[in-house]
Amino acid sequence: MAAREGTRVLLARREKSMVPYKWTGEEPQGLDDVETAENLGATWEGDELVTYDLPGLEGLFEYYKGNDYLIDND
Repeated sequence: MAAREGTRVLLARREKSMVPYKWTGEEPQGLDDVETAENLGATWEGDELVTYDLPGLEGLFEYYKGNDYLIDND
């Protein structure tokens, strides 16, 4: 079942081990960097990296992979 906008989706969880975090399998295919996920809108809630707009995050990630993505810090 596809996640809708507004639905909380857990992307990764911080681990207390040598591996700093573990992906849940809900992240867009090919997303393998927490910093990129954060730049695209994912946020940490305690030890959980979540998004409330998975379709939007997936769309931004597709755009990002095309090398046309620029972060506007303003």
